[in-house]
Amino acid sequence: MDKILSQDEINALFSAMATEDVGLRAEPEKPDADQRKVSRYDFHRADRISQDQMRSLTLLHDDFARNFSSSLSAYLRAFVEVSLASVEQRAYGEFLKVLPDPTLFSSIGLRPLDGNMALELNPNLVFPMIDMLLGGPGNVLAEARNLTEIEMHIIEGVINLAMRDLKEAWRPIMEMDFYLEGAGAKPQMFQIVSGGETVVTIGLDIRVGENAGTMNICIPSRILKVIRSRFDHQWNIRRQKVAGSETDKLLNLIRTAGISVSGVLKESNLTVHDLLQITPGDVIQLNKPMGDPVLLCVAGIPKFVGHVVMRHGKRAFEITDRYAL
Repeated sequence: MDKILSQDEINALFSAMATEDVGLRAEPEKPDADQRKVSRYDFHRADRISQDQMRSLTLLHDDFARNFSSSLSAYLRAFVEVSLASVEQRAYGEFLKVLPDPTLFSSIGLRPLDGNMALELNPNLVFPMIDMLLGGPGNVLAEARNLTEIEMHIIEGVINLAMRDLKEAWRPIMEMDFYLEGAGAKPQMFQIVSGGETVVTIGLDIRVGENAGTMNICIPSRILKVIRSRFDHQWNIRRQKVAGSETDKLLNLIRTAGISVSGVLKESNLTVHDLLQITPGDVIQLNKPMGDPVLLCVAGIPKFVGHVVMRHGKRAFEITDRYAL
């Protein structure tokens, strides 16, 4: 049966609650170690690209920077230095905000993938390149302006060169054809993705003679997610390579390179006066006996010791030991 409280019991209960003398104790607070940390999370800027994939992108575009440096140097007939500056994830809208206006902004298609990437070239580089392609020294304009239609056609050669080297750099991941869909001076005219979507931006520092500027490559995360398995496969291959494989590759490349080899006889000390008095037929006394070994130098550096001998009617060098420093 349920117990019915009397009026006195009810009054005593309310009195105990007012004075905090209730017999029931509050549940103890959890220790700090059990408390979860709460951090802000912006779903518009979610990092969708794994660290392994970002690492692969860094290695891939570092190779692209070296190849593009050589290609652009030959194309402009001038010294060009290209280096990878950054690989970051950010919202596409934030990427557009940091670009100068006007600038050279190109939308590049990726066949067979569904989507476009962007390539931006700073005006500090565009106009000097155009000037050099037209036979000038590579002057910079005093005031930035939009490119004319003729200038746009001229600079398309540099964009095509970049697309060619990008194709070679991406070949270990997959075969892709890069093609120019459009170019202009206003980045806002090319909405390759929505402003809140995450993209990966690759920043490259380029120096052409005395002029320096940046080139940015922007790749939507949705494209990278589609081919994520290819990145994982390529990264596993890189990790499984033995340490000596790169050394063997370099050694095979230089095996056919020509080097100069010379046999150094003995030494002698002469004064400048004696050197000026030398005439044909004079004999110079060396400072070592005839039986001492002769040094064999490779590109001017002593590497072996031996003796000069005759082989098939010709002078030859017989190696007896390695040269010890």
